[in-house]
Amino acid sequence: MNWKFWQNDDQKKLLEKIEKLTEKVNSMEEKINDLDKSEKKMNRLQYKQNQDLFKKIDELSQLVDQQSLDQELISKLKSRVDSYSLNVENSSRKIIELIDEFDLLKRGLDSDENSWSSLLKNWSQRLLKLLEQNDIYQLKLKEKEFDPRQAEALTTVNSEALTEYPQQQVSNYKNNQIVEVIKRGYQDQEENILRKSQVVVYKEAK
Repeated sequence: MNWKFWQNDDQKKLLEKIEKLTEKVNSMEEKINDLDKSEKKMNRLQYKQNQDLFKKIDELSQLVDQQSLDQELISKLKSRVDSYSLNVENSSRKIIELIDEFDLLKRGLDSDENSWSSLLKNWSQRLLKLLEQNDIYQLKLKEKEFDPRQAEALTTVNSEALTEYPQQQVSNYKNNQIVEVIKRGYQDQEENILRKSQVVVYKEAK
């Protein structure tokens, strides 16, 4: 592995995050291999979505010099996601875990790494489409009123604390309004909650 790409601490931290993600996907791959072969079939639409995902991952390799990423590490990540995505039909829970990992990695990126952030967002969106093919849909709760049936409030913020969320487009939140979604929630086509979202809620100062 050629370490000459790494020239500062931020780049080292990014590598560590990606390595942890690779280890996580590798662990999930072992569980997927235990699935019955009859549960691994995909329809043509799912296959096309997977191929689109593979194409995007391939594009990441072309950004190696620009983003100071290690070619060997990217290759390992691609092989894990390739193997992982082939089991889409009955691996919805695993896909959700992978989206969580992408979201966590994206949240840790600096603002000057927008191309990386954009690519991770693209991957997540494509995986969300695969979930929709299995009738699993993410809860879109940002800026909506907090509902404990759909979400779990990890913390609350007031107007002063909103400075910690510079990416917010709304400046005047109402009491009990969701400021940020930390972890996505999901429901089925009948709106049964499969997993609650974890959110930050606005509370007016007393």
